[in-house]
Amino acid sequence: MNLDALYREVIMAHHQNPHGRAPLDEVNAHAHGYNASCGDEFDVNLKVEDGKIAGIQIDGHGCAISQAAGSMLSQVAVGLKVELLEEVIAAYREMLKSGEPDSNLPGDLPVLSGVSKFPVRIKCATLAMTTTLEAILNFKAPESK
Repeated sequence: MNLDALYREVIMAHHQNPHGRAPLDEVNAHAHGYNASCGDEFDVNLKVEDGKIAGIQIDGHGCAISQAAGSMLSQVAVGLKVELLEEVIAAYREMLKSGEPDSNLPGDLPVLSGVSKFPVRIKCATLAMTTTLEAILNFKAPESK
């Protein structure tokens, strides 16, 4: 099996059986993200405790890439310090700009490096991350919203 076929297989597995959809018992941060160019949409709920992501729910609809990215993010976020999750998302975005897989990224996230070949799909691959960053911002500064 070549690398592109493996990437497609991993993306489809996450799309068909997405992780991070279960409702959380407690939520202290939320954000809604929408990609007007293709209709992808996410709600991200976070449970943050002691500076760490104790729970994440990423629920929405859209293309296979957006759904896979949200699923992959939900698998790696729980247990990370908020600042580390922000760093992971920044490194992920940089990977999409460069097109080079970043083996330092956790979980299946490096699989999405191939999206960089299709610039119009980068918004799909980053919507869950952008929405998660907005939820983190809402957690850090709830009074400003």
